[in-house]
Amino acid sequence: MTRILLVDDQRSLRRSLALMLQNAGFETSEAGSGEEALRMLPKSAFDLVITDLRMDEMSGIDLLREVKTANPDLPVILITAYGCIQSAVDAMRFGAFDYLTKPFQEMELVEKIRASQSIRNAIRAQVQSMPAPEQVGSDIVAATPQMQATLIRAGRVARTDISVLITGETGTGKTRIARLIHESSVRSPYPFVSINCASLPEQLLESELFGHVRGSFTGATESRAGLFEEADKGTIFLDEIDTLSPSMQAKLLSVLQERLIRRVGSNKTKLVDIRIVSATNQEINELMEKGVFRADLYFRLNGMRLHLPPLRERNEDIKILLDRFIVLYSKKYRRTGLRLTPRALACVLGCPFPGNIRQMENFVEQMVVFADENGIIDIDALPEDILNNPARHRDPAINVLEYEGGGIEVAEKKLIEATLARFPHLADAARELGIGRTTLWRKIRQYNLNRN
Repeated sequence: MTRILLVDDQRSLRRSLALMLQNAGFETSEAGSGEEALRMLPKSAFDLVITDLRMDEMSGIDLLREVKTANPDLPVILITAYGCIQSAVDAMRFGAFDYLTKPFQEMELVEKIRASQSIRNAIRAQVQSMPAPEQVGSDIVAATPQMQATLIRAGRVARTDISVLITGETGTGKTRIARLIHESSVRSPYPFVSINCASLPEQLLESELFGHVRGSFTGATESRAGLFEEADKGTIFLDEIDTLSPSMQAKLLSVLQERLIRRVGSNKTKLVDIRIVSATNQEINELMEKGVFRADLYFRLNGMRLHLPPLRERNEDIKILLDRFIVLYSKKYRRTGLRLTPRALACVLGCPFPGNIRQMENFVEQMVVFADENGIIDIDALPEDILNNPARHRDPAINVLEYEGGGIEVAEKKLIEATLARFPHLADAARELGIGRTTLWRKIRQYNLNRN
């Protein structure tokens, strides 16, 4: 029997709700405040907390946060007579399973209770086979505390079935985190389906998501299932969710609320069991204020928010990613012994990478392709975007030359002359200088140096 803790500071309302749920077959206990509820929770194995939003001393939102801190897997449903979008947004953001606005129908609450327990039971059945939160995403680079915290949260939210909104700049790895959540969840045996909402015009996007019947529009020569149907029992990832038109937002909201879809041109609905993970590189709060994005859709999508920091804020991760991509593209292009010169490395580490991980990967591929025959990646192998970055002038080796020689060119010329005198062979001299042979040859011509 499902054990429910009811929390409300008005005794008459609390008793009325308790009797209703007992008649529906649930076992109930009562707390007259949030503080009392927190004292009761460790003493009994409750399956669900139902709390009023507006209470003296500790609010329902405050209680929700305390419950989720102590027991992240315990579902919480909030009830309020003060229906407003902001309270709903806060409730879902802090991990509420759902919320109801008074007055509500008895069956509406009963259905939400049953849904919460169905999901919780499925999670419990699979929890032993899942990786620990600390092991989730072991193949994702996360040396920085921000990314480590994000991966732990991703591991925990994967054990639930709530919707997840992933935010972050373009190229920060939102799709990889979405796939990670799916792979670490009870839905992992079923499909993971991904679509970029900005990639198709509205009519084609609707057909792609919902499917269509034959003859529903020009070119629809046969009926076809949409991505919602393909993702049944699995996860669908909607990237760039902020680009949806108002009509598509309304249709998506209906799917989230009812879990029913209807193919374009059909009058039949079909029930789908899907988890929705969405992503955006925009500030949806600003879009809501402008009336561009529906607030009710936002709080349905934002059951839990995960934010991915930009690469420029992940200094510890940059070198690890750099090494990983060099290994990857060394294998692809069959290059061995690749290494960056100190000044090339300084240029790369100083790049802000506005395109984040995706941009870095593209840059590394170019660098591997243009490395010299000895496998040395010097500044002549770097993409122009890195070379044009002002931060490259912070190269510590160049700073030393400036200090010792009173100018980069003068000091560089003297250093190259001295090295050539010690190492007559061009390859040996280049290796000693930490630059590519092609670069050294260019410098010899630039300074009109005598190699004899």
